[in-house]
Amino acid sequence: MSKPTTVERGLELSILLTVVGIVLFVDGLSDAMGWWVSLGGWGFWSGGVGIALILIGSIWLGSILMLRKKFNILIVEKSRAAFVRALDELEYTAWRLPSKYDMKVLEKKRDMGVK
Repeated sequence: MSKPTTVERGLELSILLTVVGIVLFVDGLSDAMGWWVSLGGWGFWSGGVGIALILIGSIWLGSILMLRKKFNILIVEKSRAAFVRALDELEYTAWRLPSKYDMKVLEKKRDMGVK
């Protein structure tokens, strides 16, 4: 069973969400200040939705980057005993990341001789 799109393409989606939020916020700010875009009174809503999307996208992006950092720290373990102790945490972290991280865990388990 494959992973959901929000997991497989989470990094790209979170960046896209943040960029769309920035564009909406700038458009709303432009409408409120009367710069170059006139949204006919919808600038307030555009700015509000933009701020919400920026928050959601940046928090999502931060969580993905933190998971990748944690995975990279756990996967470089040289000691077999320490690897086995951290295996549950490593597999759970890989489960929350795209499928290529599951393949890296399987390869590392094979290299370490763990079933």
